[in-house]
Amino acid sequence: MILVLVLSLILSYGSIKYKSEQKMAQNQVPFILIPGTGANGDRFDSFMNKLMKKVGKRDVLKINVKTDGTTQYTSSLTKKSNNPFIVISFSDSSEKGVDKQAEWTEIAMKKAHQLYSFKAYNALGHSNGGLVWTIFLEKEAQKPTSQMKNLITLGTPYNYLDPKANPYPDRASLTETDMLKRMVNKREKIPHNLKMISIAGNYKDNSDGVVPLTSALSSSKIYKKEIDSYSEKIVSGSNAQHDQLTENQEIIDYIVHKFY
Repeated sequence: MILVLVLSLILSYGSIKYKSEQKMAQNQVPFILIPGTGANGDRFDSFMNKLMKKVGKRDVLKINVKTDGTTQYTSSLTKKSNNPFIVISFSDSSEKGVDKQAEWTEIAMKKAHQLYSFKAYNALGHSNGGLVWTIFLEKEAQKPTSQMKNLITLGTPYNYLDPKANPYPDRASLTETDMLKRMVNKREKIPHNLKMISIAGNYKDNSDGVVPLTSALSSSKIYKKEIDSYSEKIVSGSNAQHDQLTENQEIIDYIVHKFY
């Protein structure tokens, strides 16, 4: 009789613990970051530190995907980690590898789920990292175990880098690249309940010094008619340079306002 009671208590405790962990997972929304061409897993360190000054300390998981599909990671996560940062990087972070990086993102997401339990997440991509997220959503996101709630892209060259192909402010007369056409053609696969914000820098000559405004805001052709909410933001000044967008305090404050 005593043994039955003990077993009953153990099973009851296990059930309560499982339900508690499931409820906690439902409430967790990590912020998952992908850097641009040539960047590694440390690209967002300053960005995360600036955010944490506003929203409090967060644990960090960094996952790097190698060219053979295996992963390496560093982590400060615990079961009690609340809305952590997750950085996804690639051993091959070359510009020509963007499509492959979208496939590797699926591998990284599976590893993230093995290490941390969550049902939804927010995402950010800087430069070509925004292309990786877009291709991921169009190709790979049909089979995830979690749902992207919000996406922010910073200085992402949706229509590549040629100023002549990306006139501003006459954005409607842009010359679409094959890459943009391909993403537009597959846009119906993007989850319709997504909220997306496209941020572009206007440092000089209607560009962030690398990516023309019209190219960065060509995200509208992909997302605007397909999702729950689409918005754009242009930042100006010396910190609107392409490599400085993740350091831009106006952008940091904007993300805090939107996500926290």
